[in-house]
Amino acid sequence: MANPTGLQSKSLHHVAFTTRDIEATYEFYTKKLGMRLLHAENHRQGDGYFRHFFFAMGSGEAIGFFYLENVGEKPDYKTEISMGLGLPAWANHIAFRLDTLDELEEMTTQLQGRGIEHLMRIDHGWCESIYTLDPNGIMVEFCVTTDAEEFEQTEEEALRLLRLPAEEIAEETRKEPSTAEEA
Repeated sequence: MANPTGLQSKSLHHVAFTTRDIEATYEFYTKKLGMRLLHAENHRQGDGYFRHFFFAMGSGEAIGFFYLENVGEKPDYKTEISMGLGLPAWANHIAFRLDTLDELEEMTTQLQGRGIEHLMRIDHGWCESIYTLDPNGIMVEFCVTTDAEEFEQTEEEALRLLRLPAEEIAEETRKEPSTAEEA
């Protein structure tokens, strides 16, 4: 179905999160994930300030972070998007695309070699992913689409499933999560 409103997004420009620890965030995204620090800026706001910085994800897309200091944040604010709201860690996350299962294996090896010990691997049927948490408690996923036909549905089928009554939802049958070491 064509976009009835006309203009639509070309791709992701950036997604932004908060951090309480600039150095840990920098270390994770540059040293562990291999992303280049792309841009940083500082802004004074009243008696406080904030820093906004970005890491290159590729294809002109970025992941950004805010470090806040006395600009209206509560003293006990949470950076753990999901867990801070009382949700499972996976409920809100960012997924980075890889193109092949070989790249997923290579990323697993690289991440383990860079000191990321807690990797979870899941085969979703239409994609295969590895997961970890960043220093801010944000789940990070690397995902390979393994069956594009299984993933893409007609809008009618997707809408039918979206509106399926709860009592008709079948029990999950996907494989249990495994650690990367088992894979």
